[in-house]
Amino acid sequence: MELVIIIMMMALVVVATVAIRLTQTGSPFPYKKNTALFTEAERAFMLKLEQAVGDQFRVVNRVRLSDVVSVTSGIQKRAEQAAKLKASAKTLDFVLLNRQTLEPVAAIDLVNTDSKEGYKTKADWFVKGALETVGIPHVRIRVKAGYKSAEIRACLAGKIGQGQLAPLNVHKVMSKGPTRPIKPLRPMSSNVNQAVA
Repeated sequence: MELVIIIMMMALVVVATVAIRLTQTGSPFPYKKNTALFTEAERAFMLKLEQAVGDQFRVVNRVRLSDVVSVTSGIQKRAEQAAKLKASAKTLDFVLLNRQTLEPVAAIDLVNTDSKEGYKTKADWFVKGALETVGIPHVRIRVKAGYKSAEIRACLAGKIGQGQLAPLNVHKVMSKGPTRPIKPLRPMSSNVNQAVA
């Protein structure tokens, strides 16, 4: 009996040692908190995107394609599972939602064109096809420094349509004029006219 207990204890020690080596840190949750949720380009773009759409749409980010589209009924189980797997593996950078109904209005992906292997440089035919099928525009915007909300709005209006994109409720900043006073133009005095003559 004592021999069985000793063997069980040794087996338990071996299993614990193997488990610790598999986790490598000795903790089942080897994680740390990320300091930022967005890259600098994503953060800059999201701020300008929110300005561009005003209070008309809600902006959500990093949305799985399977959250935006669902598989139609009446197809074979195998095809249904394959379609679900493909859609859940794809991520959209930003999705615009109708503020009242929270219905998806457009999907936006940032595209890094700096290199051939950059982030989403090539259009994904599956994402494009799935979104076109359900009538959601897929807007691809190049990653760059210095986004302007007017440029983003114009791009969205071209894809979504002017009818769906209401005029922005943004107060236009009026120029205050020059930074120093301008001297008024004075007519030439008679002394100057006499000197010229």
